[in-house]
Amino acid sequence: MTRALMLIDLQLGAFDGLQCDAMPDGDPLIATCKKLLATARLRGDPVIWVQHSEGPGTPMDRKGPGFAIDPRLDPKAGELHLIKTEPNAFAGTSLQAMLKKHKIETLLIAGLQSELCVQATAEAAQALGIPTTVVRDGHNTWPHAGHSATEVRKRANEAMEDAGVNMMWAKDYI
Repeated sequence: MTRALMLIDLQLGAFDGLQCDAMPDGDPLIATCKKLLATARLRGDPVIWVQHSEGPGTPMDRKGPGFAIDPRLDPKAGELHLIKTEPNAFAGTSLQAMLKKHKIETLLIAGLQSELCVQATAEAAQALGIPTTVVRDGHNTWPHAGHSATEVRKRANEAMEDAGVNMMWAKDYI
């Protein structure tokens, strides 16, 4: 079975602090994702970069500097790219066709935002019958409604597990 590493919304606008608060613990998240990426490339697992596009003046404005994938991750030519406008990367995109074309049968997911795009995409993949694993320490979010980013991520992990999504620690892939 071909497994792909899907990296969701690891865009400069989430980390640079220019148009929104910088991601809490952004540097450790990038470091974890760099290790996942190095391992995927070494194993020959395809890499799928997912980028979120929002309207003008937003941190993820397609024409703005925040839209680019964080350069510390160094995307390579030939790796797969997908632009989305909804939290679920399958919604309104060619993701399912991309997986079929490249014979990708399972997904390993990391990135942003835990309770939004990571969770929505993982649960959608699961509902489509695509075996999916989320790296429990390979995603993050911002504080929300009086809860720390760590608490929000923990709740997202629990919700994904309850939905049948497989979870693993980065060290178990690296």
